[in-house]
Amino acid sequence: MMCTFNIRRLSNCLVVLSWLFLILPTATAQTKPEKQTPDDVIRVDTTLVQTDVMVFDKKGHFVDGLKPDQFELKIDNKPQPLAFFERVSSASQREESKAQANSGVAGTNPATATRGRVLIFFIDDLHLAPASLVRTRKALFEFIDHGMGDKDIAAITSSSGQIGFLQQFTDNKDALRSAVARLNYRADTKIDTENPPMSEYIALKIREGDEQAISYYAQQLMQQSCFKVNLTLICTVSAQSAREMVKVRAQGIVTTAAPDTDNTLRLLEGLMRSAAQLPGRKLVFVISDGFYLNDVKTGSRDKIKRITDAAGRAGVIIYTLDARGIISESLDVTNDRPIDSKGLTVSSSIGEISASQDGLNALAGDTGGRAFRNTNAPMSEWVGKVLDETSNYYLLAWRPNTEEQKRGKFNHISASIIGRPDLTVRLRGGYFKTAPLPILTTRKKPDKDPTKAREDDMRLVIDAPVSQRQIPTEVELRLALMPGVGTRTIATIEINRAALTFDLNDGKRVADLDIGGIFYDDKGKPITSFVGRLKIFPLPENSSPAQPKQPVYNFDAWLPPGLYQVRVGVRDMKSGKIGSAMQWITVPKM
Repeated sequence: MMCTFNIRRLSNCLVVLSWLFLILPTATAQTKPEKQTPDDVIRVDTTLVQTDVMVFDKKGHFVDGLKPDQFELKIDNKPQPLAFFERVSSASQREESKAQANSGVAGTNPATATRGRVLIFFIDDLHLAPASLVRTRKALFEFIDHGMGDKDIAAITSSSGQIGFLQQFTDNKDALRSAVARLNYRADTKIDTENPPMSEYIALKIREGDEQAISYYAQQLMQQSCFKVNLTLICTVSAQSAREMVKVRAQGIVTTAAPDTDNTLRLLEGLMRSAAQLPGRKLVFVISDGFYLNDVKTGSRDKIKRITDAAGRAGVIIYTLDARGIISESLDVTNDRPIDSKGLTVSSSIGEISASQDGLNALAGDTGGRAFRNTNAPMSEWVGKVLDETSNYYLLAWRPNTEEQKRGKFNHISASIIGRPDLTVRLRGGYFKTAPLPILTTRKKPDKDPTKAREDDMRLVIDAPVSQRQIPTEVELRLALMPGVGTRTIATIEINRAALTFDLNDGKRVADLDIGGIFYDDKGKPITSFVGRLKIFPLPENSSPAQPKQPVYNFDAWLPPGLYQVRVGVRDMKSGKIGSAMQWITVPKM
């Protein structure tokens, strides 16, 4: 029996992946469900933990050709045997050749596993000037068109959330280009219109009690409030009132600017924490014009610490770029500092640029990345340099052997090369257990409508921000163009039969599945959907090689031109195992 989702109810449950999507810690390599009783829930237990390690010589070149017995891994300062070892390359052919030339190892190492890169571009559009945004968009388009490898997946995100539903990991370049195209100017740099101008940095200094700056603005305010009547100078504002008005103005500027910085850091922290849902290591590129951390009342420095802690546990390395390029403390046409002939505001302006870069420096330095600032080199060169130096590494897997480790508690990890103190080993100092999909109950409460419960569970599976692989599931899309009629988009769901649980039913072995799918437009609006029940039979022992090995299911939709995402999910009714997949497709104009 088939039934449709309640679209109105579904739209309230959409995973609008504007923030909390994708990325992991030093991830788990294998998972297995625990033994269940009828009242149990699906849980995932960690059996192996992977730690990625980069090894460099004194010239900063990656050292290739190392063997597993050359590594000494320690967990909480205790030697830990390796359960698995692999040399990994996430490089393009050019990067791989360069690494081999530097290391002196000719040819491709047959033990090397080639993997795609997981990349996130976090565009701090709440702190980007128009010119910086133009350069950023150009660099992103250039990377999508020329820098992405065949196995790479990327996500374009922003601090304002203006990209919306398109803030998802994908290898689809049309979806990524559409995400970049949504980046428009959002920063509110003109938060104060009074004269003389007062920058956010000077306002912070005034709030901290900078007497010279307070005196300068108070004098300017008094001059503006004074006028002559019959050669008599009359001032409507006293010196004390002027000082208080200056402080109130500075407080207003700081208060107005604080939400942008708070949103940027809060959303970046959410992005780091959601990293626990993807295996492998990830690179995050933070592009911003900078922001200030020295406002004690907003707790910005504590937020930075939480971000870097979460990144370390999620296997994320952060690289930051000041999009302003080469800048100085001098005045320019966009400057919001006053022209002060007496020099009363000089001390309150010193260090303004470096202070705006403190947050970018901390994000990169505390996660093992680098901060790029004061450079007019094209952004594409900066991205290329980062990808070059992070494209090759060794993967060390080990098995947690204490209850604390098995529960995924934070552990200190160190590694070295035996007998080679001249080599530098770079790795994160800890790991965190991956976060599985929200738990699905295998037994429903008697008072809950079974159809509604099934829809709710399938929505969790289908809209999971990371594809679920307990049941390997794939979706392929194809178009049927019918001139004068429209375009039919057909989704084919392929399910791995080997992962299913077959049970006797009326004398026949059969697997019962819940199955569902949703077509979304590029705004995240569901166009059409279905949920139903599917019975799958095992292949007969004498099946021919030409017989399909995996069961398939088709559903379709008639769609106007545009960009669409199709999400599908399955759930084994017997074992509770789940699987999901997603794909983007562009429906062209007829």
